[in-house]
Amino acid sequence: MLIKYTLLSTAILAATSLSIQAAESSHGFFNDSTLDLNLRSYYFNRDKVGQADSIALSQALRLDFTSGYAYDLLGFDASLFSSQKLSGEAGRGGTGLLQDERGSQRGYSKVGQAFVKLKFGDNVKIKAGRMLLNTPLLNDSDSRSTPSSTQAVMAQAQLSGANLYAIWSDQSSAKTNQSFEKYTDSSGSDYEIKVIGVGYTFDNGLDLNLAYAQADDVLKQSYLNLSYPYKISDRMTLTLDGYFYSGEAAGRALGHVSANYDSDLLNLAAQLAFDHSKLTLYYQQVDVDGYQESWEGDDDNGLSTWNSVQRLDFDRAEEQSWQLRFDHDFKQVKGLSFMTRYTHGDNIERAGQTDGSEGERIVEL
Repeated sequence: MLIKYTLLSTAILAATSLSIQAAESSHGFFNDSTLDLNLRSYYFNRDKVGQADSIALSQALRLDFTSGYAYDLLGFDASLFSSQKLSGEAGRGGTGLLQDERGSQRGYSKVGQAFVKLKFGDNVKIKAGRMLLNTPLLNDSDSRSTPSSTQAVMAQAQLSGANLYAIWSDQSSAKTNQSFEKYTDSSGSDYEIKVIGVGYTFDNGLDLNLAYAQADDVLKQSYLNLSYPYKISDRMTLTLDGYFYSGEAAGRALGHVSANYDSDLLNLAAQLAFDHSKLTLYYQQVDVDGYQESWEGDDDNGLSTWNSVQRLDFDRAEEQSWQLRFDHDFKQVKGLSFMTRYTHGDNIERAGQTDGSEGERIVEL
């Protein structure tokens, strides 16, 4: 009988110990969690020639929940996006701040992010669900009231100093769309996007990034970025930066890409940083067809090049463009900065002639 009681006591103590350990392990989920609220007021006014201007004023709310990892393994993140109309007349849409519905502008709300995340040690992470992506060939834009979003599975790993990632995606949601839509080609058939990428920084400061993406039998893209900082003195650094994109149709046509689409884009930059200022010169060249970075559907994918500025990407057929930019941070007022840039592109092929041109001037304070 004594043996039975001893075994029973041992079992109870063991179960209690496991319960306490489990509770302590799960505390990481809540103790490391954060809840962030971001409010963004946005006024947009774009003059248009020959048609109604695009004008709206919105008040956006973004609520982000980021969890810790239960058992140092499992977590869950979610975000609520909402943009409500303060002002926006019917017929003056196209601002990207509100929904354009039957000629009127309306507010919207949606679950922009909701994904499960797994962590295996310090080097491997996996997440699956709705999320914001920021990779060269598959990314989401946050240039209006709320960001676009992507439904995907993403795996990331660190191996011998290299940062590797892989993405699979089947749906996306534009900034003002409340739902997630499948990627579809010109015939209405669905397709999926697959991306692999790697980044590595060498001991001498040279930074290398490579990526390849393919949308089934629709479109494939490759990406290369090289960046090297050279320290001239304690107060002056010269950074050389280069991008190369290559896009090619893989069979089926998209709305913006023909079945024989083939294009390359090269972007080179030299930036001189001195004290609190930066002076940068960029050059970009597009071969053959205008470069198409979009995967269609509700995709809001954008280029990472320096000549992809606020309004234009300077990525038209045979276009050659250059940009001069100046940045300055005012040390007298913390957070106050100034930037101005001018970008000019010419040699654009239009109707068989390479005489088109375009330009963009930007001043920010």
